[in-house]
Amino acid sequence: MKANLLPSLACLLSVSLTVGLATRPTHAAAPGGQNNVPKQVNVSRSSNIEVENWTKPEPGWLYVLDPKPDAGSPGERIWLIDPESAKVMGSIRTGVNADFALSPDGSRLYVASITEGDSSELAVIDTGQGVVIQRSTVQYREVANVLPAFSAMAVSGDGLALRILLDTPKSADADMFLLATFDTQTGEFLPNNVRLYNCGPGRFISHPTAQQFDFLCPRTNRIRLIRVDAESHELQNTDIVLPWDRRIGAAEAIEPAAGQDIAIVRGDGAVFQMSVDTHEFSDTAARPVLPNRIPPAAWPTSPDGSRIYLGYNTTYDRHYDNRFYLDYGRPPNLRPNDALANEFRVLDTHTWRKIGTIKTKMPFWSAVMTNDGKTLYAMAPQKHSILVIDTAEIHQNRILKVVERPRWLWSRPELACTHDPGISADWILRATPHCEAA
Repeated sequence: MKANLLPSLACLLSVSLTVGLATRPTHAAAPGGQNNVPKQVNVSRSSNIEVENWTKPEPGWLYVLDPKPDAGSPGERIWLIDPESAKVMGSIRTGVNADFALSPDGSRLYVASITEGDSSELAVIDTGQGVVIQRSTVQYREVANVLPAFSAMAVSGDGLALRILLDTPKSADADMFLLATFDTQTGEFLPNNVRLYNCGPGRFISHPTAQQFDFLCPRTNRIRLIRVDAESHELQNTDIVLPWDRRIGAAEAIEPAAGQDIAIVRGDGAVFQMSVDTHEFSDTAARPVLPNRIPPAAWPTSPDGSRIYLGYNTTYDRHYDNRFYLDYGRPPNLRPNDALANEFRVLDTHTWRKIGTIKTKMPFWSAVMTNDGKTLYAMAPQKHSILVIDTAEIHQNRILKVVERPRWLWSRPELACTHDPGISADWILRATPHCEAA
């Protein structure tokens, strides 16, 4: 299938970028426990995820999730796109409220969509052959009534665990949000779920291994440092409160490679560093830039972690500014569809000083970077376009036109064959890290 970009692509872009890091020591430990939640099963009674057309992906191709492929067709589609030729190279049909995650080596695509009620199907797709090799059922998968700013699924950097955020019926101790773990080697869900308490629809800061990850909870203005054993029993689940009012927001959080700090980019542009050893916070050279705001997303970092590309909304309504990250009427992982960024500011993550500014020709929703660090993709939903930015020149050099508004984009090209710690991105532009089979 090699047609021009389909005219029905419709949606918005947001990107969640998780960079796998070297294992760091953990110190405080909190007891875990069994969860009184129905266990995930490995049989799907009804299926709505099917590969319709497929060409074996090449490095740099994109997965695009389209929630409205055409008016007469139920469900959604995942398109496989070659961005150089702007041609569709494959199609996967899904049900509604679809989400997906890609393994670090690009060989497996994990797709979830609603079947009925609170049940979702999870399909494991061999991306080399374009075939579904396993189906499972997931209960209470977190789905949003509107488009979220990032995915609720992630594969660990070592490729051994797929974690899926669950929003379960509220229990006596208010444990609503959990993380289910799908063992990618055995094809089974582990019996234990990781408790996130009242975290809300948060996202991964880092996910280097199946046993260790850090999680951002925007709803409660907290970070959770989590370590588990091979059966997903909690060995550490440390809860750290961010030392500022939640209305200021947490637009992004990253964990530089081999570092002992987590950098939190506030919604007002200030950056603070949190020591994972002492849990103490320190400010940096990045100061607030109000009235400008950074919309919450997974803004991309360079492959070596030395640069971060933050999208700034430079024309935000000052009257609404205090409510941008504190709207009690909706979860804080969502944002208004008109809360676009107008420019990128490139910061050095060592000094937290600005390196440069990228002025784009149109507002964008969020962005993702290729694994070689040479290209930055940003979605401009109102103009139905994907902006292509040269990071060496710090300049937008072309536009991929899309008739409607694509949703998910994942970019991850050539270096995936090295099996380096995974970069997982979610929301509209996702590039395939495919290699030739050994």
